Amino acid sequence: MNKDNIGKIIISKTEIEERVKDIADSLNKDYKDKEPLLVGILKGSIYFLSDLSRLLNIDHNIDFLSFGRFKATSGEKEKIKITKDLDLSIRDRDVIVIEDIIRTGLTHSYILKSLRPRRPNSINLCVLIDCTNQRLVDLPIRYRGYEMGSQFLIGYGLDYKEKYRNLPYIAEFLG
Repeated sequence: MNKDNIGKIIISKTEIEERVKDIADSLNKDYKDKEPLLVGILKGSIYFLSDLSRLLNIDHNIDFLSFGRFKATSGEKEKIKITKDLDLSIRDRDVIVIEDIIRTGLTHSYILKSLRPRRPNSINLCVLIDCTNQRLVDLPIRYRGYEMGSQFLIGYGLDYKEKYRNLPYIAEFLG
């Protein structure tokens, strides 16, 4: 890991822990008599999902989705494709999609469109970092850790070329 690429710490480990606890408190209240399915979006959500899950005092299950971007056969457009689908059924379940960061919202719009036909009871988005100024589509984000601008961030699941995810804080990437 090249430490020269790690810039100013934007959110400290302590601040993250406090905010994740606040989100867990909200989930514990909102899903008190339910058993939601937490769906982590690989790979960035793993740290957030793990910490959040340990703070929940409600029954819940965990599953994962993974998406990849592929060049379309014609033109310059990229397509989004599921590369790892859910193992558990979401039919008649309350689903909480857990994500580390949402930028444009295009991938997450695709996620919602792919999950709704499976007839869940509800789907809510829970994101640690919401880059609202980059949003291209409207998303129903119910649980949000922080709103950020357009700086490139690393740590606590956020990566640059699959590196820096393991930092216990979130920092600017200087690249």
